[in-house]
Amino acid sequence: MLTRSWAALASCFAVSLLTSPILAADLKFAPHRAVYDLTLARSDPTGAVTSLRGRLVMEFNDVCEGYTLNQRIRTEAADMEGNERVTDFTISSWESRDGKRFRFNLHNEVDGRATEDYAGKAALKPDGGSVEMTKPEEKTFALPRGSVFPTEHLGILIRDGRAGKQFANVKVFDGSGEGGVYDTGAYIGKTEAPEPGSNKVLAPLKGLKSWPVRIAYFPRIDKSETPDYEIGIRLFENGISGDLVLDYGDFAMKGVLVKLDLLPDPGC
Repeated sequence: MLTRSWAALASCFAVSLLTSPILAADLKFAPHRAVYDLTLARSDPTGAVTSLRGRLVMEFNDVCEGYTLNQRIRTEAADMEGNERVTDFTISSWESRDGKRFRFNLHNEVDGRATEDYAGKAALKPDGGSVEMTKPEEKTFALPRGSVFPTEHLGILIRDGRAGKQFANVKVFDGSGEGGVYDTGAYIGKTEAPEPGSNKVLAPLKGLKSWPVRIAYFPRIDKSETPDYEIGIRLFENGISGDLVLDYGDFAMKGVLVKLDLLPDPGC
């Protein structure tokens, strides 16, 4: 499962499905801990990023009344002049099983200096929703009608993949401040064979359906026609992501899944 980071990962998809919670009997998310090694996949000619290495670690758990996600991305990058930058991004969140309540805590540091620090809670109703921020300051703002939170977003994507739908669009709030409401557009490829492929780390997922997915995140706050970033993943029907690409426009990172631990099912 992915959510925004350095943004990054959790996650996307169709407003028409929002009237029913994702957590029906046909969806079962797997508690897991996944580790991805990050490298530079592409850089534009400006040389803003010429080398990069890092690691993404995420842990997703079913806690019966909802889901928790703890995620950390740490990267070391350099430009063509040799200037180096270390980025350390963490987020922890809880989302209710019906997808209507969300708590979040996000912190980002660049070279040891805090650049983002958000915390608060959010709730959805049929006509929209609201967010109560406690960091960086106490503030309340509205969410547009049709918004969803990251796990709900993921569930819609899986359902659309099963239904053979190719495109999905929805508004997502991920906890990254007032600018954290995104219009997302996802392309869902054809169902892939239920085999792990060349990455043997995925062996525990043998027999599960998966789809290649590309998701673009457009910031609603400035109505830009260019996405802030895009995520490409192989998404399995239990919510686990295989190798991934995080594309920020002037450069892109590739993430190779190097370790996957399936965690105990709580038996809710």
